[in-house]
Amino acid sequence: MLALALALAVAGCGGGSGTGSAPTTTTNLPGAGKPPVTIGTKNFPEEFLLGELYSQALTAKGFRVNLKSNVGATEIIYRALTSGTLDMYPEYTGVITAVIGNQTKRLASEEAAYQEAQRIVSPEGLVLLERTPFSDRDAIAVRPALARRYKLESIGDLARIPGGATIGGPPEFKTREQGFVGMRNVYGLSNLHFRPFSIGQQYDALNRQKVDAVDVFTTDGQLSKGEYVVLKDPEDLFGFQNAVPLVREAVVSREGTEFAKTINAVSALLTTIEMRRMNHAVAVGQASPRVVAASFLHGHGLK
Repeated sequence: MLALALALAVAGCGGGSGTGSAPTTTTNLPGAGKPPVTIGTKNFPEEFLLGELYSQALTAKGFRVNLKSNVGATEIIYRALTSGTLDMYPEYTGVITAVIGNQTKRLASEEAAYQEAQRIVSPEGLVLLERTPFSDRDAIAVRPALARRYKLESIGDLARIPGGATIGGPPEFKTREQGFVGMRNVYGLSNLHFRPFSIGQQYDALNRQKVDAVDVFTTDGQLSKGEYVVLKDPEDLFGFQNAVPLVREAVVSREGTEFAKTINAVSALLTTIEMRRMNHAVAVGQASPRVVAASFLHGHGLK
């Protein structure tokens, strides 16, 4: 059943974005003549942006890229990568250690998380390219009125809500240690309730008071205007979550040094401020990820 779900997800996901069509004149570009590369993304706007950024930058260098957006959550897209259906996708260091590596230990720094993530994926013939400056961690957000009423400042303060807080988030959040499980184990919040929502829809549920708090990403565009209170995570439950291009090692070797160099040049520019700005344009302003990515790359001379 998992194999069938994987095949359907990759075949039916967003499809090529059009970024894979190489420029008309490519003979002098470093990607000319190289085998095509298939890049996938997970199932939320920031991933769509990252996929477009990497795909368009590579295409500008003459590489042939097939972009498959919205493949699915980590559990699905990672299987697509290891099976060879995909060549690369953007992942997060903490997700690799906690979800793929099934580790619960807390790491001391961004670099430690990066090195541990590389250790976990190496046996699968995978390599991490350079990590981004931004770290898109999960976080718990509440409405300002609720924060004032119960004096909510950190995650552990949710225990003050009578009857237990109801948390909204994507379905996979409920079963993850860096998620609902960890909120109970690490913060002792035994009386929590959970309601599943598609990524992005949790904000509407919070605004309509269907839930008390929601799982968010710290680079979400919805957080850029200070309309929500993001609770502190003093126990570092959600760890370090720098984005990293996760690539099959054989692909890095066959595509040549300019392939990794191009991707790393994009990653180096992706700060928290830039990601929130672009995420806001897509998630709130309803702009196309392709257009937002193209504007960013043009502005930095990468396209």
